[in-house]
Amino acid sequence: MTRVPFATRENMDAAGQVIWDDIETSRGGVARNYAALLNNPEASKAMIGLGTYARYETPLEPRIKALAVLTAAREACGHYVWTVNQPAAKTAGLSDEVIAAIREYRAPAGLDAKDASIVQFMLEILRQHRVSDTTFEAVRAIVGDAGVVDILVVTGYYYSLAHSLQALDVALPEGTTSALTY
Repeated sequence: MTRVPFATRENMDAAGQVIWDDIETSRGGVARNYAALLNNPEASKAMIGLGTYARYETPLEPRIKALAVLTAAREACGHYVWTVNQPAAKTAGLSDEVIAAIREYRAPAGLDAKDASIVQFMLEILRQHRVSDTTFEAVRAIVGDAGVVDILVVTGYYYSLAHSLQALDVALPEGTTSALTY
């Protein structure tokens, strides 16, 4: 059971309703993850702004973004973020084997060199809170300087979102089962 009530448009002030409407328009509805975060509309607005860039506007290749999203979700043990992003990851070309390697903490072992570099970069920043020169240069060679920043933005957003939804104990959408096991 979610630890906070799900906000509704009707229980928000005018400023909150504008934020609600923006989410509903840009994402085709207000999913329960946003309904929980909308208990603080202004904070949600800031987070959603970053999420809009990370999800829709970053020029990263979809495969690289999917690797970043799933690795961040897995490292945060974020059931909601991991599970709802599975379809996009598969559409972006991640095989069941690559997804399983991330889920089972085997990655980057067994991944092709490009995927392994991206995942290694994320594991280093999320686990050691720094990135080695070797890993940084490998990723820079793949995505360039702007791409490195984009990977960090995607990682930061989805890692934060996963932790936020875990802390609020936001349940998955009705009829959805967690695709993440410990």
